[in-house]
Amino acid sequence: MRQSASLVPVTSLFVFVAFTMVFAPALAIAQDQSAPPTPFIVREHTVKRISEHVWEIPDQNRPGVPNIAIVVGSRATLVVDTGMGPKSGEIVVREAQSLSRNTKFYLATTDFRPEHVTGAMAFPPHTVWIIPAAQAADIAEGTASYIDSFVSRSADLKAALQDVKLRDPDIVFDRDARIDLGGGVTVRLFWYGPARTNGDVVIFIEPDRVLHGGNILASKSYPGMPDQTPSVTNWLDVIDKLDALHPLIVMPNHGDLRDASLISSQREVLRDLQRRSRELKAEGKTAEQAGQTLTAEFDVKYPDWKGVAGIPAIVRRFYAESQ
Repeated sequence: MRQSASLVPVTSLFVFVAFTMVFAPALAIAQDQSAPPTPFIVREHTVKRISEHVWEIPDQNRPGVPNIAIVVGSRATLVVDTGMGPKSGEIVVREAQSLSRNTKFYLATTDFRPEHVTGAMAFPPHTVWIIPAAQAADIAEGTASYIDSFVSRSADLKAALQDVKLRDPDIVFDRDARIDLGGGVTVRLFWYGPARTNGDVVIFIEPDRVLHGGNILASKSYPGMPDQTPSVTNWLDVIDKLDALHPLIVMPNHGDLRDASLISSQREVLRDLQRRSRELKAEGKTAEQAGQTLTAEFDVKYPDWKGVAGIPAIVRRFYAESQ
């Protein structure tokens, strides 16, 4: 059902400036982590407090597991991303419920892929799932085929996605929405246009100045860039918009928490890659030749960046969109 995204009035905000909490030992809600993790399933009892109102369930560098945020206000709780399948969703809900007595739940999902949306079926029926229209279209057009592809890859993925039923979003907005969780805890959801997917969303928790960068940001890692990426040029423009929010804490979809330097460092490296791609194209190099050249060049130039195997795909996208 499509509703207006003008949800609630904005309450007074305050800035939580204890940024050193990110680098101090985080408060674990439970300590028993001895059991080996189940592949592709969110790990229970790993939730950590990262600011006054925000907790994280970290990905722990595990494939198919995103960084999940839980934001607690005085009246409601927001969860960002669900994990892969109903088992992950159940774990996320239990962790969120352990943090407060709120019965009002909101859900935001950063993109349409199974590790972000397929746990939604395990959330309480009264949960308000809010996404942009572009992501709703992505889910309708692409999530089921992603699920089919995943379950064919391994028995563990098949088990994680068993019996998935996609639920419908409750609120669909156009470009941005604001949620008041109570007690001065307001959250902004932004859709800045097609980027790495059509419906990428970023979430900004205003009083804590915590940014969940979703699919837009990666932690010192070259992001996967499939040929069907809608717009690498707009994706770079989105990074500039995120910098303008001046976050204190930045949570990417995958990888470690960082400060705002995550945004500037990603912009620096990718703008450099864009510039070099244009230079090599002007010299007459093919996209394949440029990809090979820049993989070797950037592996030396930025040795602390991971995922250099993804550089050729990024170069192909720069070639396709360069003037």
